[in-house]
Order: sequence, then C-alpha cells, then structure tokens
Amino acid sequence: MPIYIALLRGINVGGNKIIKMQDLKAMFQSLGYENVRTYIQSGNVVFESSETSYSAVGEAIERQIESVFGFEVSVIIRTQEELERVITDNPFDLSEPEDFKRLYVSFLAAEPSAEALEKLLPYEDGPDKIRFIGREMYTLYEISVSKSALFKVPVDKILGMPLTARNWSTVNKLAALCRA
Repeated sequence: MPIYIALLRGINVGGNKIIKMQDLKAMFQSLGYENVRTYIQSGNVVFESSETSYSAVGEAIERQIESVFGFEVSVIIRTQEELERVITDNPFDLSEPEDFKRLYVSFLAAEPSAEALEKLLPYEDGPDKIRFIGREMYTLYEISVSKSALFKVPVDKILGMPLTARNWSTVNKLAALCRA
C-alpha cells in the first residue's frame, strides 16, 4: 500500500488553527487511512492509503479538516518516493552538520510557472539562496530564518499557490518514519 506524507500548512502557529496531534491522527483514521503517525505539532502525518490519486487524498483531508475542526488548511501531499527524492536532490553542497540547520524545503502544490520563477530570480544568489527542483523550493539561509529578509518575501503569492516549509531535520525524520 502506498505511503503518503501530508504536510499541513499553518496549524498550531501563534495560537491559531490549533489541532492536537491525537485528534489529527483520529481524523486520518476516520478517513480509512492506515498506520497513521504524526511528527511534531506542525502538521506532519505519515500514513498508508490504497488511494492512488494523491490529489484526491489531499482534497479529502482538507474537506475533513474543515468539517471536523472548523477551518481551512492547505494540505500538500508527497509519496515516500518523492520525499526520498527531495533528500537526494538537495542542490546545496553542505558538509558540516551546522550548515544543515539553515536548510529548509518548501513543498509546493504544483511546479511553478516560468513567469513566477523569473520573479524570484533576484533571490537565487543573495545572502540567502533558493533553488527550485520540481515542486520543491530549497532555501539555504545565510544565518537563520528569523534573521532573513527572504523570510518576509511573500513567495506563495509570487508563485500563486500554497506551500509549506519544513527544516532539513524534519524532512529527514519524516523519511525515517516512512521507512519504519
């Protein structure tokens, strides 16, 4: 059975859109998903489903979140294979463990248009660097997210689609959960 990762955008941030992980897990189980596991409070769910259309899976989860919790949440779905590819495709040549603390991956709803990518060109090689590979945007911050001018750029609006970011550690922990 395929293993999927659901990445929820903007839950449990600043006291907004609060969802307890045990309630989220129960909601996923109510949809018939199996072997449901959550990772940290930011909305990361690994699960199995016989459904082969992950757009259908994402839409079902979004509808159920609104029904159960009463608010809209964007959900980005990846398969285990896609998540493994995100790790192997990391475009930055990093060797020091400290460097990986500055690496984030934004998961996009779709591949960005050439027009949107053109608008983001000025951010590719500034102090903070971004690279796009398929439906992912890799960001390497010079110092940290909180000290980055890039963090304030409305990338989702420029791209015209939802996205949700995870740090490199979380990406790798989710991959490990998939393998377990």
